[in-house]
Amino acid sequence: MRTIHVALSLHSALLANKITSRLAAVPWAAPGAPADVTVTDAADAIVTAARGPRTVAVLRSPDAVEGLVQAGVTGLVLADDPLDDIVRAIHDVHAFGGWVSPRLVSSLLPPPPPASLTLRERETLRLLAEGSENAEIAAAMFITVSAVKFHVSNLLRKFGCRDRTQLVSRLGRPVPLAS
Repeated sequence: MRTIHVALSLHSALLANKITSRLAAVPWAAPGAPADVTVTDAADAIVTAARGPRTVAVLRSPDAVEGLVQAGVTGLVLADDPLDDIVRAIHDVHAFGGWVSPRLVSSLLPPPPPASLTLRERETLRLLAEGSENAEIAAAMFITVSAVKFHVSNLLRKFGCRDRTQLVSRLGRPVPLAS
C-alpha cells in the first residue's frame, strides 16, 4: 500500500502526540509534507479543505457538522473518539474519500417525522418540501389557506423549528405519507 502522508494541524498538542504515536504503528502512514490528508481542528477545517488536501476535522462537539460537510470536509471525528477511529478516518478519507465518526452520523441524517403527525400534516410537509406556497398547498389538498397555516404551525411545533425554511432544510428527503 502507498504511504499516506499526514499533516497534523491541531491546537491540542496532547491529541496531536497521541495521533502521531498511533500513526507510527501503522505501515501505511507517515507524517510529512506534502500532506495527502490533513487532520485539523474543526475551527480551521474549512480553510484547510479549501486548499485542497483531504481533510479530517476534529470536533469538540457535533454542532458544526453540517457547515463542515458543506465546506468540503470529508472526514469528521470527535476529539474524544477512540484513537483507532481517528486513524481509520485518516485511512478512509485517503483511500475511499470520506469517513464519519459513528457518533456523528445521526447529526448528518434528517430527523424522521414524529410519529404523531396526522395524514394532513404529512401531506402538508411533503408539499412544503416540494417548495409549494400556502395557496398551492390549499388547492392541492382542497382545504383553506388558514387550514394550511394551522398545519404548518403544528409542524413547526412538532419538529421544533422556528420557520418553514428551517423545517424544510431539516428534511433532506421525501416525507412518507403513511407511518
